[in-house]
Amino acid sequence: MLKKIGAVLLAVGLFLPYGPARIIAIVWQGVPTILFSGVPVLITIAYVLHSFVPPLAQFHQRYGQGLHGLFRVVFFVLAGAYLAMSLAKEHAGWPAHLHVIVALVVTGGLLYWGQGRGTKAERLPLLLLICAGIPTIAYFLDAVHAGELLYGGWVFTAGYVVAVAGEVQGLRAAPKIAHGG
Repeated sequence: MLKKIGAVLLAVGLFLPYGPARIIAIVWQGVPTILFSGVPVLITIAYVLHSFVPPLAQFHQRYGQGLHGLFRVVFFVLAGAYLAMSLAKEHAGWPAHLHVIVALVVTGGLLYWGQGRGTKAERLPLLLLICAGIPTIAYFLDAVHAGELLYGGWVFTAGYVVAVAGEVQGLRAAPKIAHGG
């Protein structure tokens, strides 16, 4: 139930005002923003669809091992990109490096925690949230620090936390797998 509530809050939060704009509208401005913010939005939409469209969930279950590997690569690319862009002085509009580091610690901790819990297909929804979590956490902290966070940001971030809690709760009950998936 937590997974579905989180998915609804994420979907609604995409269209509500986050700060100066809505998430769904602002991520399509310029190549770096499209690559490093647009892709996590698409991953968030994939998570929402996974929660409410059974054929897509079955597809994820069938091809979970390959998709898991693909999204691990996406996570590490996003992690490196966010760290590099936040440390570069000439890129305005990116979260502060401390906020990005906190986001990387949280999402990296979730990625590490999920190792060996259930199959790769069972861990895929959490991995989708982990990929989307880098900008979610970094921009949330940045907007709170600047005092610019609007109600859409609270809804979206609450949806993220609830969805992660639901996925963690589901994986906690899954049997431990020593190696493979």
